[in-house]
Amino acid sequence: MPVLVVAQLLILAVINGQSTILSILPPPAQTEKAALPAAKIDFPKTPAGEKARLFWEPFLRSDTQGVKKFFESSLPPEKLKENLAEKRAEQLLNIRRQLGEISLQKLLSSGPLDVTLIVTNLSQEYFKLELDFKKSGNDLFLEKFTIDEAGPEDLAPPLSALTLPETIQGFEQEIEKAARDDRFSGVVLVAKDFQPIFFKPYGLASKEFEVPNQLDTRFNLGSINKIFTKVAIAQLVAKGQLTLDDKLGKLLPDYPNPEAKEKVTVRQLVNMTSGIGDFFGPEFRDTPKDMIRHNRDYLIFFASKPLAFEPGSREMYSNGGYVVLGEIISAVSKMDYYDYIKRNIFEPAGMKDSGWFQADVPVKNVAEGYTRQLEEEGQGEPEKHGDKQEQKGDKAQIGDKEKDGQPQAGTAKGRPAFDRQKQGWRKNIYTRPGRGSAAGGGYATAEDLLKFAHALYGCKLLSEAWTNWIFTGIEPPLKDENGKNPERLKEQNQAISADSNEFYRKSLESSQKQEAFSDSKNDKELITEPAGREKSAAKSAPVETGRNTIDRSHWGIGIAGGAPGINAMLEMDGQTGYTVIVLANYDPPAARDIAQMIRRYLKAVKNGDTL
Repeated sequence: MPVLVVAQLLILAVINGQSTILSILPPPAQTEKAALPAAKIDFPKTPAGEKARLFWEPFLRSDTQGVKKFFESSLPPEKLKENLAEKRAEQLLNIRRQLGEISLQKLLSSGPLDVTLIVTNLSQEYFKLELDFKKSGNDLFLEKFTIDEAGPEDLAPPLSALTLPETIQGFEQEIEKAARDDRFSGVVLVAKDFQPIFFKPYGLASKEFEVPNQLDTRFNLGSINKIFTKVAIAQLVAKGQLTLDDKLGKLLPDYPNPEAKEKVTVRQLVNMTSGIGDFFGPEFRDTPKDMIRHNRDYLIFFASKPLAFEPGSREMYSNGGYVVLGEIISAVSKMDYYDYIKRNIFEPAGMKDSGWFQADVPVKNVAEGYTRQLEEEGQGEPEKHGDKQEQKGDKAQIGDKEKDGQPQAGTAKGRPAFDRQKQGWRKNIYTRPGRGSAAGGGYATAEDLLKFAHALYGCKLLSEAWTNWIFTGIEPPLKDENGKNPERLKEQNQAISADSNEFYRKSLESSQKQEAFSDSKNDKELITEPAGREKSAAKSAPVETGRNTIDRSHWGIGIAGGAPGINAMLEMDGQTGYTVIVLANYDPPAARDIAQMIRRYLKAVKNGDTL
């Protein structure tokens, strides 16, 4: 938006001074290409330009003290108390190291309060580093920082200001061209304040029978389903049925790994800091996919394997961790995982067309997945990543590798399972499990995803405090001034671990990592930045929760799912009120490219302009 890779690149943002991981990209493969020389760049002679220069110089050098000083001078004191500048610097430089050797190629600025840096690495992959500032009296504070993949549209000058009708006309023409060129097949929905302003289908749900995609066609979501699992965990914690500090062994006493039972907490599973690996690997690849028909069927591929690292010591993308969360949900609620999600999330949100459909059971209005990633003999050994990727320690957990951003499953003959040569379209029936899991692989319509985003934002699935946790990772306080906790019916005496200060809004997926059912981050999990700048008064109003004030304008989601024949994007931004949903039955980056293009257009909308 994630597993068949040695490491993932985390996309971090600072929203109102809080560190937030927006997404996970596959690591750049450091091939032996000549590095592009740094361009001669002059930073704007503005307060934001000077701040950006103070950021870039230590960031380029991986200078911890320099980045720490940047945060100390760019965040208000109250934000630094929530998450110390030193920890913020460490988090950011962990990402910096995964980028490898980089050089600045371009600098963009659309106003006095924002700066975007376009950088490239040795693989000549482009990334954009966006810094948004806000004025507070005589001070200039960092409001948001994001790192995202950069596409051709990012290298072009920003679009001139457009009316909303002009914006829609512009991105509609580009979608139509992508469909004509057979680069996109699916459904696109764009909403403002959860009301659709653009909603159209493209391409075929079935090439074999020439059945077109419709507005109500169901698409495989890949790892977007992880957010349903996270919401379910929050519901059970809020009801006092478990705590984020509960150990795995308490909740699943029969779990086969003694070390995981003793050390791993629910919080670590949610935040992907547990050390539990993935279900993708040789065993998964060699298992007939019709044998995988329930969430628990995935456990055999990873549950008994050693932890990749000491729980809580670092982060690694983990589909396995979310499978375990699914089993915890079943054990605690006394309900089947799929039934729990249907009753407690889909039904309250009005998502009547969503579910985990079995691959061989006929279901109406389901798009067939089409891929050009085909298994072929004689392609040689998978390309290996550089040393910096090996240091992540994931290698022992993952049998498959990645080549050029695509999963490469090493077979007994040492050949890759997926070749990226251009092929004719084929169904993805041999890479899909018989049924998806708590880590991904469910189905939904675009309209259902909009209903989910609306219900979540409107606190129909959780209290305001726990909804805030979904969006920001900030946990509700253990107790109020009276020693009671209205959000947690079950008192927790344990101190919140350092994990809770990471403030994850995790992109739960990344569409470039192509797994059979989670995904990667070819996608953006990318709402990395507000699509436009206009604010809705209704959206900007703070929400009172006891003594706390929660500003919903800073709530947002950027989630992606991707695998062969699967690419899905869900982006919702409370600041602008825009929601972008793109579902595709083609390989990544079919949906991601459309979503990124739409974001570029929405950023050009004139403030306050409506249809």
